[in-house]
Amino acid sequence: MRKLQRSQIILVLCFAMMIGIFLGFKFTESGTYQLVSYANGTTQIQDTYHHFWLAKNALAASNDRNLCIMDEQGNVLALKEGLVNLHTKAITENTSYTIDGTDEKGYINGQYGADALYLGTNHDGSKILCMISGVRAWFNRSDVVLYPYSDQVHSSYYTIQGNALNHTISLSVTDTQSVTYAIGPKPEGLQENTVYFSYDGHWFYDSFDKLSDDMQLERHDHAVNSTAYYNPYQFMPHRSTTSLSAEDFNTFLKNKHRTNSLLYDQGETFLKGQNTYGINAAMVFSLACNESAYGQSTIAKSTNNLFGHAAYDSNPDAATSYASIANCIQAHDVDFIQKGYANPKDSRYRGSWFGDKSTGINVNYASDPYWGEKAASIYYQLEPNLKQKLSTWMCTQDIPVYDKPNGNVLYTYTKGSVISVIIKKQENGWTQIASEAPIKNGAIDVKGTYNNDSVYIEGD
Repeated sequence: MRKLQRSQIILVLCFAMMIGIFLGFKFTESGTYQLVSYANGTTQIQDTYHHFWLAKNALAASNDRNLCIMDEQGNVLALKEGLVNLHTKAITENTSYTIDGTDEKGYINGQYGADALYLGTNHDGSKILCMISGVRAWFNRSDVVLYPYSDQVHSSYYTIQGNALNHTISLSVTDTQSVTYAIGPKPEGLQENTVYFSYDGHWFYDSFDKLSDDMQLERHDHAVNSTAYYNPYQFMPHRSTTSLSAEDFNTFLKNKHRTNSLLYDQGETFLKGQNTYGINAAMVFSLACNESAYGQSTIAKSTNNLFGHAAYDSNPDAATSYASIANCIQAHDVDFIQKGYANPKDSRYRGSWFGDKSTGINVNYASDPYWGEKAASIYYQLEPNLKQKLSTWMCTQDIPVYDKPNGNVLYTYTKGSVISVIIKKQENGWTQIASEAPIKNGAIDVKGTYNNDSVYIEGD
């Protein structure tokens, strides 16, 4: 029997490999994926694939912004650019997510903020990456709906009115339902009569295309503002003070026509909390206004609960009852702020400012992605002239906080997190700042009394 020549052997092997590759492709087909153009209000199929990753590669390679990938059922799985609709469930049900690059979980209620910025889809189309309220997070595709960006969808946006930054929050991607809040002083570089887009509240864009391009590449090259904006009313630590009087709180409620509020004539109680526990009375009052409908909600009236304690979206009737308004304010100051949200040793701690879904109290306190902005909006109206020297920035490295220069490390702001501090003094290469928690014998002591406690970070 004649032996096969080397060239024939190679030919047979190549043929076998081709058959193997063909069969491998056939056996790994996972469905039908259409690359669809939606320009000019119409849809047109550009190509069809049976592997999602091939469709994704084609989408990524195209310069056409008006492209998406659809499955056999017409579901949009991936976009060139667009919005993620989070308003897909009843108000009693939250949507969970995983923060990008971590195992950390979070939650959002889409009834309070419908739209997020689309950033990507995972390898099999089961997870969607998007940004909302400062957090880059992965959602189950089954929990959200993707919309290509067009004049037919309704996104959230920012505008400038006078010296104020307004945020118009979309409550529905498919119609014009929205709410608008003046949340703080305008950022540098932003002008009136212009619509700005942002999903972190720090970097603002005058076109959706520029925003989408930059956020997908995790850069800010085309932002209108040259430095990140941190709304001082949203990033003021609770370990700060207000100069308002008890009557100022009443005047605010009178101007809101809320004189029958549970909060009326309670200014002294809020200020007592500040004087006793070192927690900003104006911030606590603003939070109470936000959570209790200015002291007029059914829950507040029936339970003396001004802060929504234990009033979960799934069961608001589980709200904690208090014997009096004073008891409620004290519990909030001590049990929730001092021992929890302003305690770097507590699992709830992300910074004691109102914040957003990436940092601050909003991360773990509320399902509303813009809860921090809404509390800040009331604080801004209540006390329009802040006197505290606030400094806020994103950490590019770990920043230890010491009880004294070169002393004990009390807590650390980690790389990539936000640090927002009241600066007291800078000298000899150290910055003295207000502590987030009471300090005793060189350590955090949340059972102790906050006596204008100071701590130190390196650098001027």
